[in-house]
Amino acid sequence: MTHSEIQQHLLRYLDGDLPDEKMRQIREHLSTCPVCAERHTVLASLWLSESRLEKVKPSPFLWTRLQARIEEYEQTPAFVRDLKKILQGVLVHPFPTLAVIAAIVMGIYIGTPRQSQRHADGQLVGQASAKVEDLGLDQFDVVPPSALGRSLVEISSIQK
Repeated sequence: MTHSEIQQHLLRYLDGDLPDEKMRQIREHLSTCPVCAERHTVLASLWLSESRLEKVKPSPFLWTRLQARIEEYEQTPAFVRDLKKILQGVLVHPFPTLAVIAAIVMGIYIGTPRQSQRHADGQLVGQASAKVEDLGLDQFDVVPPSALGRSLVEISSIQK
């Protein structure tokens, strides 16, 4: 057996939970290999100190509850489990989540076109183009003449 195989089986060797042939092979290897023998000594001291600790008895209903949770997990579709994980993350940090939701709602509200509304003086808000011409703001181009998008603007204005 190789060093890695020996080291993988050391805990089971300490428990005596291996077939007789493997137990013999490990015993022989430990007698010839100081590295594995040292690891065995350290693990044995820890393992024996653990056996001196007070044993804790689990609740008699532990297995029943655990089995019920496993069955519930297996019956739940994968997308529902994923959704629960996402929602748990959202509910852990509610303020950033609310801020993102508020930003989305504000963006939708601001970006939604409104129907023309009347001011108190009776003028339609949608008639802003007349005011633009009166103020001389029509002299400013949205797209500079040397820009690549200028040809697209001209094509789209021809199609209208």
